[in-house]
Amino acid sequence: MAARQLWAFLTEIDVRDLLAELDRRDPGLVHSGGRYLRGDAQELLRDPTKLERRESLPGEQRLYLFHRKHSADVIAHLQPAGPFKGWWQIDEERSDCLVLQLKNAPAGELHPARLYAHVTFWRAADKARKRPMFSIWAAQTLKWVSARLPETAVKFVRIGADALARVKGGELRLTYLYREIAPTRDRS
Repeated sequence: MAARQLWAFLTEIDVRDLLAELDRRDPGLVHSGGRYLRGDAQELLRDPTKLERRESLPGEQRLYLFHRKHSADVIAHLQPAGPFKGWWQIDEERSDCLVLQLKNAPAGELHPARLYAHVTFWRAADKARKRPMFSIWAAQTLKWVSARLPETAVKFVRIGADALARVKGGELRLTYLYREIAPTRDRS
């Protein structure tokens, strides 16, 4: 389980805007989709367009957010067998990255995305901490994103500006745990 996380309803426009705002806030953000890759994993920090990428599970997308200044470790494991034989799998727990997990939803619905980071990880019986620069960046980034997005009826789930406008315009329904939820909290 991720040590730090944030849930938010985000449309494609919200994701694009969020990535641009994160890079403006602290230049050096590099992002790339798909848990599996072919090529040198260090290219995730330099130029991820050089890599061939694939998603691991149907029905979801994962964007990996690295920062050229704050991310030092990029760990990937060669897959010896199975459908991804010969591909490298990003180790989310040990790599210095934020992960934006987006769930596919039926037309007219939107499920919450999850933005998370691991700042510690277990290996055997030892708990290891990541470098302080990454942990601080991840915590500050999640706090900054949380402060910029309003709450929905579910207090810990936020919502992007485009998603909010589309829900209020009747184009989208927000669903969480198979139930429709309101885009804003009732303050009465």
